[in-house]
Amino acid sequence: MKIKRYIGKTIAFVTALSVISTLFAGISPDTATAASDSTFTPYINYAEALQKSLYFYDANKCGPEIAGGKLEWRGDCHVEDCEVPLTPYSKTKTGTNMSQAFIDKNKSYLDPDGNGTLDLHGGFHDAGDHVKFGLPQTYAISTLGWGFYEFRDSYQKIKEEDHMIDLLKWGNDYLLRSTFLDDKGEVVAFCYQVGEGNEDHNWWQPPELNVKELVPRPAYFATAETPASDQCAGAAAAMTIHYLNFKDKEPEYAEEFLTAAKALYKFAVKNRGLGYSGGFYGSGFDEDELSWAAVWLNIATGDQSYINDIISTSDSGVYTGYMGRIIKNTQNTWQNIWVHCWDTVWGGVFAKLAPITNTERDWYLFRWNLEYWSGIQHADKTDTTFLAKTPAGFSMLNNYGSCRYNSAAQLCAVVYTKYTENMDVTNWAKTQMNYILGDNPLHRSYEVGYSDDYALHPHHRAAHGSKTLNMDIPEQHRHTLWGALVGGPDGEDAHNDETTDYVSNEVAVDYNAGFVGALAGLYKYFGEGMEPLENFPPKEPLEDEFFAEAKLEQENKERTQITVNIHNETCKPPQFVDGLSFRYFFDMSELIAAGQSIEDVRVDVMYDEAKANEGKAVKVKGPFVWNEEKNIYYFEADWTGNSFYGDREFHFGLVAGLDSDWKPHWDPANDYSREGITKEYAVTGKIPVYRDGKLVYGTEPPKGGTSGKLLGDINEDGSIDAIDFAAMKKYLLDPSGNIDIEVADMNKDGEINVLDLVAIKKILLEG
Repeated sequence: MKIKRYIGKTIAFVTALSVISTLFAGISPDTATAASDSTFTPYINYAEALQKSLYFYDANKCGPEIAGGKLEWRGDCHVEDCEVPLTPYSKTKTGTNMSQAFIDKNKSYLDPDGNGTLDLHGGFHDAGDHVKFGLPQTYAISTLGWGFYEFRDSYQKIKEEDHMIDLLKWGNDYLLRSTFLDDKGEVVAFCYQVGEGNEDHNWWQPPELNVKELVPRPAYFATAETPASDQCAGAAAAMTIHYLNFKDKEPEYAEEFLTAAKALYKFAVKNRGLGYSGGFYGSGFDEDELSWAAVWLNIATGDQSYINDIISTSDSGVYTGYMGRIIKNTQNTWQNIWVHCWDTVWGGVFAKLAPITNTERDWYLFRWNLEYWSGIQHADKTDTTFLAKTPAGFSMLNNYGSCRYNSAAQLCAVVYTKYTENMDVTNWAKTQMNYILGDNPLHRSYEVGYSDDYALHPHHRAAHGSKTLNMDIPEQHRHTLWGALVGGPDGEDAHNDETTDYVSNEVAVDYNAGFVGALAGLYKYFGEGMEPLENFPPKEPLEDEFFAEAKLEQENKERTQITVNIHNETCKPPQFVDGLSFRYFFDMSELIAAGQSIEDVRVDVMYDEAKANEGKAVKVKGPFVWNEEKNIYYFEADWTGNSFYGDREFHFGLVAGLDSDWKPHWDPANDYSREGITKEYAVTGKIPVYRDGKLVYGTEPPKGGTSGKLLGDINEDGSIDAIDFAAMKKYLLDPSGNIDIEVADMNKDGEINVLDLVAIKKILLEG
């Protein structure tokens, strides 16, 4: 479960002012050691790695219209985000952080259709959890768009351009949907977070099962009352990049995003203040996000004022723009020992600012960070302090998510090469990406699903597929989380591949963002001859989604007591299922031979988990005749009205009465469904399972003697229901119609009359 992330901008900023020698060793690339096994040849295919890296975002989509997408095991989820109550935050932890007075004043803009709700669907789950957090969301969407902007041809060559377009639209459409403008085109409110971390993280289950009754999803808005300039600026950057990526092919669509981006930036500048995160993804300041938005708005519009917002100075040379957060005046400089990431995007800012201003200052700021990461000698050869590396040469900023930081630095490196044609830092990036893909002492790929040996246990609820809220069950993930970048190694090249280890194996939208762009750049420079996979992703093996297991509780000459555990193991996608039932078939021959009838048999319920947990009892129907010639009967346990996921136990007793001489004749040895049941739970196909009356698992005994017909099943659809009752009633009113006498003669007196209608009604009432 994700812990609170306090490694924030404040820490990055303070450490950036003074390089602390005890934290960062002076290691040059020449001293880095290679993987220990010299005979090992890593599998390196940037086309395949890039192709797969996109699928993580399919796995983290949130909202409706997911089912039937690229991953068969993901379905629609959190559809309640389509109708978030337009109310202040309530005791039930629903609604918004907006005050009632603010809502009343701006209701015409927030709720133009007057239905009292807000449509905030879409976007991406943050990580293995299901909150839509602001800063990592906008960072991920903007950084994905940035990589696409710089290296679009890479996506085209591996035939993933349309896939990337779908992901970018999914994310940016959500940001646009979350932006509320007044009739002057100015921002009234922007929703930057849906969900609450401390609530969501209590539930380890697939998002399709993460229903609002269990996990409330309040919405947090930036308004004039509750500013969140960091979040608004991050969204403005993402939507501006989206405009640039779509302005040529879809100009009208793209223009909506530029309009919203400019309004959001203006709103952020006017209403400064940091957004809420609930202790997750807290921000230290907003100048970097404002700079990130401003530099892209300049690229989109050519308006120099956006650049001035970043670099302006007073007459005395003191920085009055956003750069003043990190540099005091023009006589000083800054050395960035962090990286482009969700918390501080200065790395991306200078990657784009340097080509625009073309000043020595901005190229130095861009280049120094890459030299620090790579260990390449600085131009002045006076600074020999570089970021620490693992023994195998992997540049290590922080153990928590080491691969995400490293791959973001790689993205900056390939962008640097694009604008300078200098390959040195990109050659370094190649060694780092190869390490991530398996050229490391463990020979393990930190991209899930890439190569033969990769991290198998990412910290991800949907891929794990637990039905017990337990990270350890099942032991193996039910699904492959294709393309996800896990946290990665520690400073000694070690890695713990455990689901519970979020430091080593967490995955998140911000992790993959730089990784995707870096792969696109590396494919551009080194990908000749590399090809993506055909027919990807592969279909997962078929599994029984519904089945029953049973165990014997006790048995004697008067009764059989059995517990049946009926399973809903749907996983493509997982879903709550209503209308499940099972049938238990038994042989009445010994009772009939003793002069008894089905009236002497009853079904007793000893334990009903559905009733105990949900308060809705399972309906017991029957017994009914199945094969009159062979004296085969059955009863049905029906969960209709009890929608559930996982399994539900049902303990019953099949009890036979005594004959006229007070003697028992019950003999389960010839019962169809009793076969193979022992004192231990075991799956059995002799207790068939049905969904809405249709067989979905197991086998039935031969039906109805030679006729193969079910007594009372007038329309022959395999069940007795109200339709059969209506058909019988219609026949009695108009006997000229056709009816199967063998099926309709319920009491076997050779006639079709009201007694047969009553017999069907009795079955329905007992059901």
